[in-house]
Amino acid sequence: MKRLLTVNNLLYKIIAVVLALLLWLYVNHQENPVTDQIFTVPLEVRGLEQNLTISERPSFVKVRLQGQRRLLDEVTARDIQAFLEMSGLDVGQHMAEVHVSVPQKTQLVSVTPGSVNLDVEVLTTSQFSVNVTYKDNTPAAGFMALEPVLTPSQVILSGPEEKLKEVKQVYVEVDLGDYTFNYNQKLPVKIEDDKGNLLLDWITVTPSQVDVLVPVISELPTKTVPVKVPIEGEVAPGYVMARTVAAPELIGVMGDEKVLQGIQSLTTQPVRINGATQDVVKTVELILPEGVRLTQGAKVTAIVRVEKIMEKTFTGPMVVPYNLGQNLTMEILEPAMELTVSGAESLMEKLLAADITVSVDLSGLTAGEHQVPVQVNLPPGVTLGEVKPAEIKVLLKQGS
Repeated sequence: MKRLLTVNNLLYKIIAVVLALLLWLYVNHQENPVTDQIFTVPLEVRGLEQNLTISERPSFVKVRLQGQRRLLDEVTARDIQAFLEMSGLDVGQHMAEVHVSVPQKTQLVSVTPGSVNLDVEVLTTSQFSVNVTYKDNTPAAGFMALEPVLTPSQVILSGPEEKLKEVKQVYVEVDLGDYTFNYNQKLPVKIEDDKGNLLLDWITVTPSQVDVLVPVISELPTKTVPVKVPIEGEVAPGYVMARTVAAPELIGVMGDEKVLQGIQSLTTQPVRINGATQDVVKTVELILPEGVRLTQGAKVTAIVRVEKIMEKTFTGPMVVPYNLGQNLTMEILEPAMELTVSGAESLMEKLLAADITVSVDLSGLTAGEHQVPVQVNLPPGVTLGEVKPAEIKVLLKQGS
């Protein structure tokens, strides 16, 4: 009896597992069914001899794949390869099968067309000059365009002889709309027949791009002025604003001659540095006076260099006497003085004693001992901290 119950229990478990598996397969099929999807895939040519080319062939084929819907949703045309194997074929007409490589866990259902008629010809090359056509040949008001300069000005076209005979124009397309400065771009070379059809599917261009420079100059008087960046706020305690850099530092303006005469610089919108502990970099607009326009872009990159404050002490600096009376000499009676200065870290690291001038003014003083204040002249960006002593005792002696 016990053996029968054990057998029955095992049977029930097997049936439960089978039912669960069937249920999982059913649900999975309902949520992620097997489906078909069509992809448009570029048709490649492989194995063709370098001195041969194909005059006519489809650029794309339609590939139908089968697989689970979720998987096909992640597949793109780049995951599929369609190609013609041309190894060993010579000049003439051929029927070539389209081969297709598909992603894993998918199946190829069909490819259209499955084969193509090809006309294999000897590859022909020829040199053509590149022309410039304009989508818009008018720069901004007040400017004019000069003759374009192309580098290189000629390209090599390679392809079937019959297709090269159809070439009507080799060109690049330039758009000068609202340009106020030189147009300098690397542009793709285009090829057209006499009906305006592009021929790039059959003809290779070397190089495929050329550098195009179209000088754009002002029809009004121009002037180059420096750019100034106003600063608002203070850096964090223990830090200092080392310097401000504008890029570009100089900018061209144009306008009436009388207006330009009154402009010595241009100012940007202010840059706020409240509490800064590192460099502040902002893109800011230039503020233009009325009647003035720029010869280039209106945006400026403002870079505010923020550095830690560093102190430096110099002992026994040389003291220079000024206005020393005739036939008098000066002797300092004080021990070596100390001078403490501070400033941006990068500036202080390079600061030498020779960069600081320490002096005393001896105007009207005669021979004898005198207590005189010390004067310190520092380089820009350096702040005087403490001078010990602030006054020194000097002995003026009458010379022989």
